[in-house]
Amino acid sequence: MNAHQLFFQAVENNDYTEWNSWYTKYLRESDEGIMILLGQDFTGADLSGACLRNFDLTAAVFAGASLAGADLCGTSLDEANFSGADLSSADMSGVFAAFAVFHEADLSLANLSGGDFTGADFTSANLRRCYAQRAVFADADFRNADLSGMYARLAECEGADFSGADRFGAVFS
Repeated sequence: MNAHQLFFQAVENNDYTEWNSWYTKYLRESDEGIMILLGQDFTGADLSGACLRNFDLTAAVFAGASLAGADLCGTSLDEANFSGADLSSADMSGVFAAFAVFHEADLSLANLSGGDFTGADFTSANLRRCYAQRAVFADADFRNADLSGMYARLAECEGADFSGADRFGAVFS
């Protein structure tokens, strides 16, 4: 069974135990993108806890999907759609998510450190207590988002729109 078959079997069965074990054994230390799934539709899928590290998911659709606790480190997510998705406690450090849509998504307690979210749409999203040190949010849209307790020290926010956002206890310096 090849990597693509193993991954999609895990998605179909909603069980990532074998996939995560295989990934850790054979690909964990690889810097190369191991899975290229451009524009793949994962609408409503349960990917909770799945290892998607270094995947290329450019323009993929995750609307209403659950990625709670998923490992997305270094993944390419440019122009991906996460509208209404659950990304709580996901590790998204070092992702490339320029112009991605996170409208009404739950990113509470997620790790966004070092990620590139240039021009991303976070309207009405929940980023409560997420960690985003050194992330790039240039021209991002945070209108009406909950950013309470967000830690974004040294983050680049030039041109970002925070209109109506709750920034109580957030750190952006």
